[in-house]
Amino acid sequence: MSRRAAALAGTIAAAAVAVAGCSADDEPSAKAPATYTSVPAPAMPSATVAPSSGAPASENGSATGEQPNVKRGAETGEAGVDVLVTVAYQGGKVTPPADVVDVKVGNKVKIKVTSDQSQNIDVEGLPDKSADVSAKEPEDIDWTVTKPGDTKVTLRESGALLVTVHAS
Repeated sequence: MSRRAAALAGTIAAAAVAVAGCSADDEPSAKAPATYTSVPAPAMPSATVAPSSGAPASENGSATGEQPNVKRGAETGEAGVDVLVTVAYQGGKVTPPADVVDVKVGNKVKIKVTSDQSQNIDVEGLPDKSADVSAKEPEDIDWTVTKPGDTKVTLRESGALLVTVHAS
């Protein structure tokens, strides 16, 4: 037999074995055929989900972005207030930790602050928006958002960041 014929015979034999392995069995399989389901990729976190302080979700709301110290719309219980944020400054710490609150341009935002010491509340970029909070009584500061961007609300004396209001 020539080399060529031997190679051809080997190729035919290999093909026959491969085809025989692919043929149907006489007995049905007990296993169900494999099925494939596509799984969507996890959603990317948004600004409302990611706490700016780096604190775990349990301190700043749930993993879904819920912020228990933020009320919106009718939840505020105050006519004309679109977003109400409640924060406390006690023992040198802001509770809940400073976070980013998303609002829309045109929203009226009110920040309700309690403190264990007298301090000035400042709203970045709004020099006419300032209030004094005392250790005896909470203080509110409010404004209507007129442009997109971030506005930080701080305590002047301690330099503590209370909240960042992000308008879009």
